[in-house]
Amino acid sequence: MHSLTLVSWRCGKRKVTRPRQAQARQHKMKWPCDLISLFWISLLVSGANATAANSPTSEIDGRMLLQKHCSRCHSIDATGKSPLEQAPPLREVYLKYPIEQLEYGFAEGMGSKHREMPQIQFSSEQVSAILNYLGSITGVDPSARPRGPTPSETQPP
Repeated sequence: MHSLTLVSWRCGKRKVTRPRQAQARQHKMKWPCDLISLFWISLLVSGANATAANSPTSEIDGRMLLQKHCSRCHSIDATGKSPLEQAPPLREVYLKYPIEQLEYGFAEGMGSKHREMPQIQFSSEQVSAILNYLGSITGVDPSARPRGPTPSETQPP
């Protein structure tokens, strides 16, 4: 059985006192606090997700994409030769060509002089992750790279 308590409040100049059940009052008082806590937790979680999008995980995703699709022929590391002698290390491709050409090449499928190279098309998020990874291993951020081609440059291999 619920116990009754007297609840008092002021309504203008007059003090009002009414009996109320204690458990019902506690539940009503706790609910707004739960709602506020839920609101702050959801803000923290959404903020963590936004931070995660800008964190080094995109570099890990870029490396994993290159490992899966390109490492059979190209070196995807900061040093070392490519497994296939004719395939340039991707760090060199990254440094040689403007970002705009690389974005287009990864999104539409890189052109190549040899038939064995598959034409892989990446989404814009994947292209961004790949370029961020290549920027991290070369020490040159993609945003610091030239966007358009210079007259002496050709299409990526």
